[in-house]
Amino acid sequence: MSSELIYIGLGLIIGLGISMQWLAKIFRIPGIILLLPAGMIVGPVLGLVRPQEIFGDTLFPLVTIGVGILLLKGGLELRLKNLQPGMSRSVWRLVTVGVILTLFIGTVAALFLFHIPPVLAFLLSALLVVSGPTVVGPILSFARPKEPVGTVLQWEGIIIDPIGAALAVAAISFITAENPNPFLDIFLTMAVGVMLGIAAALIYTYADRTRNIPRGLGGLIALMLGIVVVTVGELIFSEAGLFAALTMGFVIANQRLTPFGSIRVLTETLEPLIIGILFIMLAAMVDLGAMVQYLVPALVLVAIYVLVARPLAGFLATHGLGYSNAQRIFIGALHPRGIVAAATASLFALNLAEFGVDFPEMVPVVFTVILATVIIYGLGTPVLSRVLKIADPEPTGIAVYGEQHWALDLAAALHTAGATVMVLAPGSRILRSVADSGKIPFEAYTGSLADLADEEVLNDAHFFKMKVAWLLIASSNRDSIGSAEDAFIDSIGPENMIIFGSDRDLQDRRVFGGKIDILAKTPYGLFGRNEDELLDMLENGYSFRAIDNREQPQDGGTPEGTRAFLRVNRDGTLAVPGSDSRLEDGESLIIITKKHDLPKKDTY
Repeated sequence: MSSELIYIGLGLIIGLGISMQWLAKIFRIPGIILLLPAGMIVGPVLGLVRPQEIFGDTLFPLVTIGVGILLLKGGLELRLKNLQPGMSRSVWRLVTVGVILTLFIGTVAALFLFHIPPVLAFLLSALLVVSGPTVVGPILSFARPKEPVGTVLQWEGIIIDPIGAALAVAAISFITAENPNPFLDIFLTMAVGVMLGIAAALIYTYADRTRNIPRGLGGLIALMLGIVVVTVGELIFSEAGLFAALTMGFVIANQRLTPFGSIRVLTETLEPLIIGILFIMLAAMVDLGAMVQYLVPALVLVAIYVLVARPLAGFLATHGLGYSNAQRIFIGALHPRGIVAAATASLFALNLAEFGVDFPEMVPVVFTVILATVIIYGLGTPVLSRVLKIADPEPTGIAVYGEQHWALDLAAALHTAGATVMVLAPGSRILRSVADSGKIPFEAYTGSLADLADEEVLNDAHFFKMKVAWLLIASSNRDSIGSAEDAFIDSIGPENMIIFGSDRDLQDRRVFGGKIDILAKTPYGLFGRNEDELLDMLENGYSFRAIDNREQPQDGGTPEGTRAFLRVNRDGTLAVPGSDSRLEDGESLIIITKKHDLPKKDTY
């Protein structure tokens, strides 16, 4: 293969891998819906991407390492403190009873649909037992189910991937006669992987705790250890490396000796790159003719998984654990397949070919199931969560972030006006100290902004962020403003961010540059181009206060010597556009007034 074609192939793999996820974010759909067709177009259709020729024998080792890094990140999200009573039992049932049931139904269905030997039917079913956080997380972020449903499904999606891969390895071992007792392989694979993962986590924790990891290298050293344990695990038993990576992440996430924020930041950066590269490469290797040939039985198999296997698994896993019928239906209605199914199917196809085993149905059927389940669940579950009335309501919260001394007074005034207020404490010693004291009557978030930026992780940061409709950035620090914007840009958009500080060039271009009629679509109408004047007042003994129609002049406006800032509706939402016209009962104005005029309840 010429170097020119290699350059074209690499450029398309990386470029499409990222750009398709970018488009998916814009259209709010799971990225895999665009990644798989894009890979098929540049691969079998146009012939521009030929991964096996580009990477040669290193292709599948690279794929395995990439999947291992994704599972390392997944393990970091498995925080035991997030599991409420009863949740752990339902997760355990889903990855044991649910796996066995899905495996049995899938095997029987494959026997009748494809007329293949039982061991090959078992192999196909094992490949399709898996799910995965890279597809479950985005779908849950769209569906917004109330807890504990989201956490249960997220845990299942992360844990089930290496289990399904190990089951498939057992089938491969039996088919190739490498081991007369293939189920021993499953136990040994899990045991070796868990031990390696624990060892790597202990090494990292000890090194960081004893300050032997230089500043700025923590994330990279953890990544190095993760790649090492994946490699060593795979050298001992196939797929043991996946268990090792997952275990390493899980142990690090649940220890209290050392922080692991740098690891999460790095893996969160790498995750979309790895997902994009893997899906484009694997889709480029699919035989489209075979997909068409087996399309009808593959879609029947999808229907059996979606309408029979998953609902039964969901109902059995949640029986007697206090879940409502709506929650049980939803858990039984979400099980998309993802990257592990695609990667292991592609790898095992080569293994079978080496031993002369003819199984042309495997890869096209697996990719059809992946694409179909992601489309069905990705488009259907957000609607289902609303129909079942278990979706969280549309966010109405106002998050206040920044180091300005008046930020807490603004939050207090909004709270007095009846708004749902949340304080973001990262980066502000004043906000953090008050939030940690527990003396404020509104919600406070003291975690990292990096956690808030991750749309696909269901943790404390995710559930905090789901409540936010508006972000008010009380800062003049460009880095702080950028971090806050990055954390919320995907969830609320630029129009719902208010930068109230001296460094707001980007905002001014958006507001007054004519691209968006933001004065009519946001609360900006109350202060418009007068921000600098209001900021000067705040720096010279003024602060915020909430007033109702009893304190407002009869003709509207604000009391003498004060200025209007925001208007709050009777339901606690911000008025759009903002106006200082006569207030109705239950409405409030947030005004800027002299600090000595503030009642105690409006300050902290």
